[in-house]
Amino acid sequence: MLLSAKGEYVSGNQISEKLGVSRMAVNKAVAVLKRRDYPIEAKKHWGYRLDTEEDIFSSLTLKRALEGSGITPFFLEETVSTNRDAKEKVALGVEPPFVVATSRQSGGRGRMGRVFESPKGGVYFSLVLRGDKIASSSLVTVSAAWAIATTMERLTGIECSIKWVNDVYIGKKKAVGILTEGIVDMENGGLSDVVIGCGVNLKSRPEDFSPELREKVTSFYPSGKAMVDRATVVAECSKAIVEAQERPFLDEYRKKCFLLGKKIQVIKMDREIEAEALDIDDQGHLLVKYGDGSREALSSGEVSIRL
Repeated sequence: MLLSAKGEYVSGNQISEKLGVSRMAVNKAVAVLKRRDYPIEAKKHWGYRLDTEEDIFSSLTLKRALEGSGITPFFLEETVSTNRDAKEKVALGVEPPFVVATSRQSGGRGRMGRVFESPKGGVYFSLVLRGDKIASSSLVTVSAAWAIATTMERLTGIECSIKWVNDVYIGKKKAVGILTEGIVDMENGGLSDVVIGCGVNLKSRPEDFSPELREKVTSFYPSGKAMVDRATVVAECSKAIVEAQERPFLDEYRKKCFLLGKKIQVIKMDREIEAEALDIDDQGHLLVKYGDGSREALSSGEVSIRL
């Protein structure tokens, strides 16, 4: 009701009569929303108003942003991991495509089991697609990275690049991380569903990150004030990932990948090998040349890469 009022006051009596609850119940509900960082102002004899110029991230705003897309939205105020929640919904029979989004995540994971920090000001979501709706299992992660990089450029006007395979960068710092997980159909051994987990540092401030990460990560709006709202980020990135499954994107991905032509360290089982990043093949593998002249096509599950 407050969101629909578009910044105007709504009296407590109006709310209680429409919802069929007491004024005390309205007061308690407003108190809960304020604790969840909703910018609600209460004024005697006027009622309550929601500052709609602020970034309101809720079930309603996410539903509105995804309207007409065919993607079912699920919003959580706080959760351990949206990937975990998404997989639970698949197990319960929720039909893809759907997205689970939150602004607070306490147990996010990155590639190879690493902890993924999810500070205040970020946007965390997991998009689930059916296995037969993706272009290729080997291209899911690279398609998501390309889709998010181009979408965030369009929404913010800030230039993005990609570190193969799944990280989106602003300048020399990471701004987006992606973790893709497949769900196997045990009956036929094929890929049943794909969970694409994304963490976007939208308006996290430097002090929101742990000290050891501050030199490595950044956000699109490190001042804490964003020019784009979180629901729009989730909706537009999710739609772009879906669309990427139906169009060629690898040439554009290669142009955005800043590793190509650079000297890198290929890290395998804690062993570092110097190589040159040559190209990305049509399966999304990174083609490298080692010092002895030998070449290899690396898959994302095998290695880590460092400039």
